[in-house]
Amino acid sequence: MTPWMILAPALAGGLLLAAGAAGQGGLSPQIAEGQRLYAEHCALCHGEDGRRGAGFQTPIWGERTQIRKFNTAFGLFEYNQMMMPFDDPSKLSDEQKWAVVAYILANHGTIPRDATLDPTRAGEIVIR
Repeated sequence: MTPWMILAPALAGGLLLAAGAAGQGGLSPQIAEGQRLYAEHCALCHGEDGRRGAGFQTPIWGERTQIRKFNTAFGLFEYNQMMMPFDDPSKLSDEQKWAVVAYILANHGTIPRDATLDPTRAGEIVIR
């Protein structure tokens, strides 16, 4: 078996996500990188736990969140592409922003923590 396999249909209404050998704490390499980038570029404003940050008190994942307003993983990426990090949206590459989006979605429970978010299918991942 190769290190990557396809997770099946129950995810996001049949959306296929790549899953691989889980690294740190059961996280996929993409989500682990997103966690690192989030801590470095996002936690100051949004908080380590996605709430109670210095600049944004509303939770960005979990209960009482507004993340659903982006509808899909692609919608969340587009927002991040234009607006985040707030001090300089060009600070992170597209690949890095996908990693942060994957980390946020994993914390919200939209994708498994060992998944890799496929940008070509992100419009099919509905945020609930």
